[in-house]
Amino acid sequence: MSGQILGDRYEVQQQLGKKAGRWTLLAQDLMTNALVILKLLFIDENMEADDLRLFKREVEALQTLSHPCTPRYLGYFEINLPNGGKALALIQSYISGKSLQSYLNEQNLLTEVEAVQIAGAALDILHYLHQQDPPIVHRDIIPSNLMLAENAAHRTTQVCLVDFGSVKSLAPTDGNTFSLVGTEGYMPPEQIGRRAVTASDLYSLGVTLLVGITGVAPANLPRRGFRVDLTQFPQLSPAMATWLKTLIEPELTHRFRSAQLAQIALAELAIAGSR
Repeated sequence: MSGQILGDRYEVQQQLGKKAGRWTLLAQDLMTNALVILKLLFIDENMEADDLRLFKREVEALQTLSHPCTPRYLGYFEINLPNGGKALALIQSYISGKSLQSYLNEQNLLTEVEAVQIAGAALDILHYLHQQDPPIVHRDIIPSNLMLAENAAHRTTQVCLVDFGSVKSLAPTDGNTFSLVGTEGYMPPEQIGRRAVTASDLYSLGVTLLVGITGVAPANLPRRGFRVDLTQFPQLSPAMATWLKTLIEPELTHRFRSAQLAQIALAELAIAGSR
């Protein structure tokens, strides 16, 4: 598919992802020479109603966002397929960098200082999403969706959040239940039970950070009942273990209620660590 022109101006560079009826492509805009992301949804007899619903939610969410570390909505077009069907194409900005998953795949682990930096940046994005009216829940915070993007102007690394394909608005009209979406091992109990709140993203971020620090896959994390047993990880400082424990608490009432509260506790942790 590389080299194919879609929408009369987007030249496909490579395929980044493929699920049943959905493709994610890296393409070059021949009018601006900029790289963009194309997310295609194929409209055919195999398409599930939830696929179209999620696609529309992603379009609607990206149209409202203006955070520097989330993708920007650039447009939308339809593609007529040779078999008589069609596909919907969402165009969004491309964020250059390396995903946290790619970083971990290179046999790297996060130091506690790095984990705190990533957590702070990710919580800033989540606070922004959750403060939208209505609030937006990402529902798929995992290492492959956190990008470590180089900021050449400031010679720093930014943390960006990508792939809003599982996003959900908490508007009353959007319903309180939903089909099961997300990534196994990173979803909190309420999300597995087909319910999501803003604190659901905090749980997923906590598991992501723990995986990054320890290198242990979610399915292999030691547990006591429903809770991850953080005492099995001596590399965690007591302060970090306490903070993570509150982030990945299965019971919503015992978890941080908001990204802002998690940020405040994280700042106190960082100050304590610098003494």
